[in-house]
Amino acid sequence: MSAPQRELRLTELLRSLHRHQVEHVVFGAVALGFYGHVRATVALDLIVRPDEQNLRRVHDWLVELDAHLLLRPARRFGSRERWEMLKGSNAAVLTRLGQVDIVQRLPGLPEWERLVAESERYELGDITVAVLARSTLIELKRRRGSGQDMADIEAIELLDRLEE
Repeated sequence: MSAPQRELRLTELLRSLHRHQVEHVVFGAVALGFYGHVRATVALDLIVRPDEQNLRRVHDWLVELDAHLLLRPARRFGSRERWEMLKGSNAAVLTRLGQVDIVQRLPGLPEWERLVAESERYELGDITVAVLARSTLIELKRRRGSGQDMADIEAIELLDRLEE
């Protein structure tokens, strides 16, 4: 058994997602990095397609990464958590490649088809990464309204102005 780690090995996580064919959209601080604003983060935040086949791939991916529950690190991600995800739950885990937060539901989160259609695409070596649309991330961050969220919105809006 490998110990879960706190170092985020982002490129390896994204490549392993691709290998497992997990349908996902990146959001949170990693999305900010793709937009051009890099800030510290401990987790890869993912919105996953909420259908049974994809959630089974998410489960298999997390099991391969030796995922443990963030709030109960002695407990491995397993069949109970897969069942909870099939019922719509989110999940936060520690893996051998870093922390991953899996989201299916958030207040104000658009339907999956819209998220994918509006997502921004970035090339990372030989894989394409779907990243939440800036406008959607701003809307979600405004809803939550933390100090960090407000700073992130400011950074995104500044980047947009600089690109004009």
